[in-house]
Amino acid sequence: MAEDIYDVDTASAPRGGGVRDVTLTDRWNTPLGTPNGGYILAAMLRGLHDEMGADDPMVAAVTYLSSPVPGPAEIRTSTIRMGRRVQTGAASLWQGDRQVATMTASFGRRPDGPSTELGSAPRLPPPDQCADPLDHGMPSDGLFGRIDYRLASMPGWAAGTPSGDPSIDLWQRLQGGRDIDFPALALLCDSFAPPVLELGDGHQKSMTVQLTVHLHRLPRPGWIATRLSTRHVVDGFHDEDCELWDEDGNLVAQSRQLGILL
Repeated sequence: MAEDIYDVDTASAPRGGGVRDVTLTDRWNTPLGTPNGGYILAAMLRGLHDEMGADDPMVAAVTYLSSPVPGPAEIRTSTIRMGRRVQTGAASLWQGDRQVATMTASFGRRPDGPSTELGSAPRLPPPDQCADPLDHGMPSDGLFGRIDYRLASMPGWAAGTPSGDPSIDLWQRLQGGRDIDFPALALLCDSFAPPVLELGDGHQKSMTVQLTVHLHRLPRPGWIATRLSTRHVVDGFHDEDCELWDEDGNLVAQSRQLGILL
C-alpha cells in the first residue's frame, strides 16, 4: 500500500516531557517557498490532540511568529485543563532556537444538542463540470499538488485581470479524495490562494499572521464546498473568512484569519 502523504507529513513522535518530534516537508509549500500555514496548523493540532489523549478538536487559534522551513521541528505541548466536556491545551512549534508558531486549542465531546443553521452552502456546479486549475497554469508542485481543486470559473487574478471582488467559491479535497479528519479540515481552511489577490495592484502577495478555526463536524466522504472572502483591508493587513460545507450541505468548519500584504 502506498504511503498516505497527509498522514506521514502531519505525524509527530512523542519524545517525552510533552515534546513531540515532527519533520516539516516541502510537499505542502506555498508559491512563497515555505510550508503552508494550514499544514503547520494541522500538524500542531494533531500532535497536541495525541499528546493530551483528548476528545475531538473543536477550536484552534494559531499565531505564526516566523516562517517555517522544511526540516526537523519539535512541538512543545502543555495541558491547560482537562474538563469533562472540554479539554484545552497549548502547543508551540520550534525549529532549533526559533519559535515558528504558537497555538491554543480546545477539544470536546459532541453530544446531541440543539442546532440552528442560518447560512447556506455555496451554489456550485458539480465538481466534474468545473475547471481544474492545473489545466490553467496552476503549478502542480507543493501545496497545489496535494489538494484537488475545482472552480466554476478561474479567478481574474490568475489571468492578470483581477475582478475587484475579493471572494471565491470552489470545491476542494485532499488529493485523490482521502477521507477528511479534523486536522485536515483545519488545513483546508487555509489551503487556496487568498481572495485578496482579486484587488489587484498592491495585493499580489499575502501571508497569514493569525488563524482561528471552528471545527463543527466531520464531512461525508467527497468534495468540500468552500467559500472564501475578504471584506476589510486596513494599513496593509486584511481579514479572510472561510466556510467549509460537505456535499450534503452541512457546515463542517469555518475560520477567520488576519493576513499581511507583502
